Amino acid sequence: MAIPLAAVTWRLRQTRLPRLRGRCPACAAASTFDPTGRFRVNANGKIIDVWLLLRCQGCGRARKVTVVERSPVRSIDPALLRRYHDNDPGLVAEVLLAAPLQQRNRLTVDWDGAWVLDADPVPGWPGRPVTVRVDLAAAIPVRPLRLVADGLGISRAAAERLWADGRIRSSTRLDTRTSSGFSFTLDDPGPG
Repeated sequence: MAIPLAAVTWRLRQTRLPRLRGRCPACAAASTFDPTGRFRVNANGKIIDVWLLLRCQGCGRARKVTVVERSPVRSIDPALLRRYHDNDPGLVAEVLLAAPLQQRNRLTVDWDGAWVLDADPVPGWPGRPVTVRVDLAAAIPVRPLRLVADGLGISRAAAERLWADGRIRSSTRLDTRTSSGFSFTLDDPGPG
């Protein structure tokens, strides 16, 4: 009779909003920007502009990034407009991660330090096979192999060796970014 595999669940959760990287117009350098959590809304007659406000870590100056540009006020859903005026934190996160915002303003998302992996110890490992499920509480793009290494408390190179040796098996590619949950089976690493 086969012994069932031990199982454990790890959770990746967001600890803060990610930062954005781009060129700061004030200090004329490549910089990292923290979201302030605020929008600026300007309606001039029948036309509306909306910006998300960021703060440069280098010089501390504010930067406006375009969210809505020169659009008819009536084209904006009143509930959405209210969320802009109320600086809705959920809307700030949605806008921050929207590809059009990043492309239009030449920014990239920096997730470093914006998440934490809650990884319970793997029972019986090394020594016997274990199945680990990784749940992502937020759609954070991360390489699964990095989470495996962090969760096991080993180097990324050691995790890559285990994967290359077939001691880590998964139906998910572990070497490309994913923003959804996955699972893997971890075999005994053996000697060495």
